[in-house]
Amino acid sequence: MNSASSPTSKREPLLQRQARQVSRLHRWLGTGFCLLFALWFGTGFVMMYVPFPALPDGARIAASAPVRLDAVMLPPSAAAHGFPVQRLRLVDVLGRPRYLATLDGGGMLSIAADTGGFTAPLDMAAARRVAERFAGRTAAAVEGPFDHDQWVVHQRFDAVRPFYRVELGDAAGTELYVSAPLGQVSQRTTRFERGWNWVGAVVHWIYPTFLRKSLWAWDQLVWWLALAGIVVAASGWGLGVVRMVNLRRAGRGGLSPFRGWVRWHHLIGLVGGAFALTWVFSGWLSMDHGRLFSLDQPAVARLARLRGTDMATAMTGVMPATLQALGSAREIEFAVVGGQAFIIQRNAADTPYRLTPVLAGVPRTPLAAIPDALLADAVAAAWAPARVRDIAGIAVDDEYGHMRSEPLPDSARRVRLDDAAQTWVHMDARSGQLIGQMDSSRRAYRWLYNGLHTFDFPLLNRAGPLWRVLMLAALAAGMGLSVSALVLGGRRMARASARGRRRT
Repeated sequence: MNSASSPTSKREPLLQRQARQVSRLHRWLGTGFCLLFALWFGTGFVMMYVPFPALPDGARIAASAPVRLDAVMLPPSAAAHGFPVQRLRLVDVLGRPRYLATLDGGGMLSIAADTGGFTAPLDMAAARRVAERFAGRTAAAVEGPFDHDQWVVHQRFDAVRPFYRVELGDAAGTELYVSAPLGQVSQRTTRFERGWNWVGAVVHWIYPTFLRKSLWAWDQLVWWLALAGIVVAASGWGLGVVRMVNLRRAGRGGLSPFRGWVRWHHLIGLVGGAFALTWVFSGWLSMDHGRLFSLDQPAVARLARLRGTDMATAMTGVMPATLQALGSAREIEFAVVGGQAFIIQRNAADTPYRLTPVLAGVPRTPLAAIPDALLADAVAAAWAPARVRDIAGIAVDDEYGHMRSEPLPDSARRVRLDDAAQTWVHMDARSGQLIGQMDSSRRAYRWLYNGLHTFDFPLLNRAGPLWRVLMLAALAAGMGLSVSALVLGGRRMARASARGRRRT
């Protein structure tokens, strides 16, 4: 049998045709996506140094006024009666005590603690006073009410809309967002944060207000764009490796058979293409939302079983005089874990919280933390028939608890179950709140998303500045790949346009 009729030679034209088809797909998809990739890599530089604005709970509580307990007339059981309350807090709003109830499913209620009944939304003048008390200075301007702008567009703000935006007129250009229904400051931004986030997170996440205020529309657009981006990156990197291997097989020196910008694109792509692929893949996973991997929050019914009883029943017997005897605080939270009621008093950031168990409406000796046995029993009841294997704190080098993004607090406890999914439940021993659940699917997601997208690996997390050096180098390689693609794509479109003009 001669070489012309060998099976290998018959397959070669087919393989060449397939390579040409993949190359054509990559060229034209890449022409459309090269600008998007350049924006993703460019904004990645910004996001390393300037995160999206947020107002931490500790900062909000520290700037709040103490609750006037002498004005409280409505007991917490009455405030929670008839509602599926997940969290109940007592706060100050312009010198008057107010209950804020977070409901199962995410809704919120605001109830006057001095007179009873639902509170009316703040007007503009009241919102100004709330912001001025929070900041300790006179406000320069107030706008609103409005439902959305760029810095309160996330769905976590849905239950507390509309907002007033209050400009403080300080050197930092601080703006406070006061929730009209809650009477609290819910967001804080500075001129520096806003400016850099316009060229950082807003572009990186494709986050303009008009799109992001519809979670469904934003989710669908980014998910499909990232999926197409995976095709672009995978086809380009695969072709780059094949070209290099074929060059070696042909006995020719070097790494690339091309010249000019195509050569630069090929050479940079051998390294930068791998980062582009892993980043766009992990970015696509950031939009998973339960499509392929499990969620980190349980169903509402499970949260109710974790509490063990409803808030109103748990707080029966806790009267305004009971609260006054405990002493004032800037925020008082009422919590239920495994049927056991707790009152949590919070003050300024440098002042310890106070956790007081309540039995039959009577406060007992304050605790440093909710006992592990109670947390374990509550989790066992919520996740039955699964049984609790053990409960423990989170080690300082724990690769699932101390990630770069949203690490667990020092007060977290991990409850491990013996179910088929090997579920871990993370509970906050200072508040009794469930932080999240992490089964085998979610732990895999931790590596595929957090690991690949932010180089969140234990070795790098302990390597000091090495993490930042590697991130900057990888972003630079990706940016170089994108710029070379922009040049090639621009030339290709110019040639196509010229051919079209000649035909006409």
